[in-house]
Amino acid sequence: MTEQKERPIKVSRRDFVKGAALGAGLLTGAGTLASCGTAAAPAAPGVPASWDRETDVVIVGYGGAGAAAAIAARDAGAEVIILEKREVPGGTTAICGGVYYAAGTSVQEENGIDDSADLMYQHYLNSGEGLNDPAQCRIAADMSADNVDLLIELGATFPNPPSVSGAEVLAGSEPIARVHGIAYNDQTGGAAYFGVLADGAESKGAEILMETPARSLLTDADGQVIGVRAESGGEELYIKARKAVIITAGGFTRNKQMLADYTADGYYCQPLGVPDLTGDGIRMAVAIGADVGNMSQVLGIAGLTLPGAVAAIYAPTGAAILVNIGGRRFVDETWFYDWKNDEILQQPEHRCYAIFDDAMREEGAGQLLFDQAPDLIFQAGSVRDLASEIGVDPDELQATVDTWNADVEAGEDSLFGRTGNLAPIETAPLYAFEVFPTMFDNSGGLKIDTEARVVNVWGEAIPRLYAAGNMAAGVIGEHYPGSGTSLNQGMAFGRIAGEKAAAQEPWG
Repeated sequence: MTEQKERPIKVSRRDFVKGAALGAGLLTGAGTLASCGTAAAPAAPGVPASWDRETDVVIVGYGGAGAAAAIAARDAGAEVIILEKREVPGGTTAICGGVYYAAGTSVQEENGIDDSADLMYQHYLNSGEGLNDPAQCRIAADMSADNVDLLIELGATFPNPPSVSGAEVLAGSEPIARVHGIAYNDQTGGAAYFGVLADGAESKGAEILMETPARSLLTDADGQVIGVRAESGGEELYIKARKAVIITAGGFTRNKQMLADYTADGYYCQPLGVPDLTGDGIRMAVAIGADVGNMSQVLGIAGLTLPGAVAAIYAPTGAAILVNIGGRRFVDETWFYDWKNDEILQQPEHRCYAIFDDAMREEGAGQLLFDQAPDLIFQAGSVRDLASEIGVDPDELQATVDTWNADVEAGEDSLFGRTGNLAPIETAPLYAFEVFPTMFDNSGGLKIDTEARVVNVWGEAIPRLYAAGNMAAGVIGEHYPGSGTSLNQGMAFGRIAGEKAAAQEPWG
């Protein structure tokens, strides 16, 4: 029998609601494929003569994908230990908007919405522009309705009719209401989504070790993954995985060196969301030969950072127009957030300004900043004075505002065809605040196959290693298909990973 050492185990999710609520409060308000590592998968140094803990399946990262993987693995009869390096679980999932992108669901049917997995699959391809994996897209689309039913079975509700995301029309797809708003107990949004999955995982018997970061994957002489070296309370913890390891540790938005190495877009974006997304899972897998894909893409939104805040917030633009540092508009400001973020990234100095007037302020434009960070807002009595305040050429900004106001009067945006929130900028005082490209998470990561197995640079599955969630490449390509896509792909491939991992024969 494997020797096991006595160690204190921190198993708790109950404090996460407080942390998630704080994060949610902050949030409210085309690339090439890269390869690294070697084709060989050498045995990692430091494989212990004895193990501190052992289980069937070790899951690295306790967000939505990790919880979904745990549920599937436990349903298949496997013992599960989840490692989470933070003091609260949930990751990006717990503080995201918490909507779910799915097609052909029982919720849509109840609300008279005609949709299908085939249409959603085609939209995935349209959005990806060749940078995503059609086979994975097919699976994510096909599983989406069943995922919604599983959430309902676990106790979630979808109290409102689904809505249209807004990305569809930009990708040339039919705009169908696929965005499902979730509720669970007294929670909504990301806290509700993670809450229902976490309660499911824990009620089914998954063991959670908080503040226990994984440090490396352990392999045997044949290159199969046999366990994880972790850290708990400053001491090394070797955990044997009799069947498999599943990595669901998120992206690398907080690792400036990885951003510089892989993605210029990400490097120039502010991070939005939880800290500690430092690419640990990706690096551990690459160290044993894993391949990566679509690492240059990020899932973005227009945002800015409040003084003293760790994470950026959404830029509360309302009916404002966006101008670059040359004083010119460059985008339909009502575009879907990821597409708009791409346009900001293309502007000089990778930034812009939101411009609005006092009438727009009364309608809510910039309200979060007026409430929390008024020092970030520039104010002036005229367009030219406002231009001087923000360092933009007064003639250019005046011409831009004049054109905008004339278009509003004519009822047509002559530059970009914007149709929503058409209101003149004329009621003093006038306002501006800086807006930056911002990222929720990375769009690419470890390459996986249709069984969620991590593959090496030759496309071969690394034995007993799986991945899911925002650290796995495949479903998201050039553009984000719609709000809630990450949750669906994480749940789909988390479930696949959990089921397949549990089905492995123990190695020893």
